[in-house]
Amino acid sequence: MPRIIRRAVSLAMILSGVLMGTYGAQTFATAVGLAGTGGTLTVASCRVDISYSDSDRDAEDRYETRRCSGKFTADDGSAPEPQRELASDTAHPGDRIKVRDNGTVYLELGAGSVIAGASMVFIALGLTLGGVLGLVTGQFPLRGYEGYRFYTAIHALPYGRAAFWAWLGVLAAGLIGLVLTEVL
Repeated sequence: MPRIIRRAVSLAMILSGVLMGTYGAQTFATAVGLAGTGGTLTVASCRVDISYSDSDRDAEDRYETRRCSGKFTADDGSAPEPQRELASDTAHPGDRIKVRDNGTVYLELGAGSVIAGASMVFIALGLTLGGVLGLVTGQFPLRGYEGYRFYTAIHALPYGRAAFWAWLGVLAAGLIGLVLTEVL
């Protein structure tokens, strides 16, 4: 495979990692209370939105998202917003849920939101580090047999082994976090 394609893929990974990391950092900061306005959402109604991943509308491609809407009242006494929406599998009409709102992300407070934000940051860091390694070495395993050349090129770099294991470590931490988000 031409080296220019490998470098283009590496550059795309870096860009994707930076964008995902920005969103993940914003989500994490909101979930831990460093950004946004805290408040309470009084649930008025809930509905289930159904979407499909393809146009065939097969039952196995069906995704259900439960959305609850209601009145958001900020803890700082700012004006209440009459209609806000939150994706929640556990909320029911009449429930009062502690949430944080920073304008773009509206999150239910809890361990799941914190772990999801941290997981996005770790995966973004892994994407960025993998892209940098591919850009520096000019190698990237786009096919199975190219993996050995990528591994050899990384190990030839000063601190290449540490960078390789750090790359695998942050990807593993991000993926474990995503699994934990589903459990919590």
